[in-house]
Amino acid sequence: MKALIGLAAAAVLALTAGGIKAAIPGAQTGPEPAEGKTSQVRVTAVVDGDTIRVETLGGRQLGRVRLLGIDAPEVAHPPEPAECYATDATRLLERLAPVGNTVDLVTDTAQPSRDRYDRLLRYVDHDDVDVARELLANGAARRYEATHDLAREESYAEAVDDAQGAERGLWGSC
Repeated sequence: MKALIGLAAAAVLALTAGGIKAAIPGAQTGPEPAEGKTSQVRVTAVVDGDTIRVETLGGRQLGRVRLLGIDAPEVAHPPEPAECYATDATRLLERLAPVGNTVDLVTDTAQPSRDRYDRLLRYVDHDDVDVARELLANGAARRYEATHDLAREESYAEAVDDAQGAERGLWGSC
């Protein structure tokens, strides 16, 4: 009996050590979402509707950047054809973050720095416009469900709700 009580006490301590939130199903654990470091880079290419290539302002290649919080339709990857609205999403990203222009990359403290494909995960702002939010608002992308909430979660949810309600972009075409 003493062993059982000791085991129960250890379990309670383990659960509460990380905070009570850890014991509540569906509750977010880990750091609170917040915007982190900002750096200016130059866009060198638009890969698809949610990925760009960038370089430092000094010309050093940094590679691919996946826009945080969104998932645009996939472009063609033969033998697979492009998904509905992929071309439109890519064209909109080309207008929002034009090649040769300077953009701000912003980290999110609750998100990993890179994804499984080694792409940087960042918010991308151009001329004080949140590029991902504009893609969502125009119906060119869906929200990407991350493990932890995003610092811009509320804004992104509102943009998607508005686009869906108005049947903009992929919501009215696909």
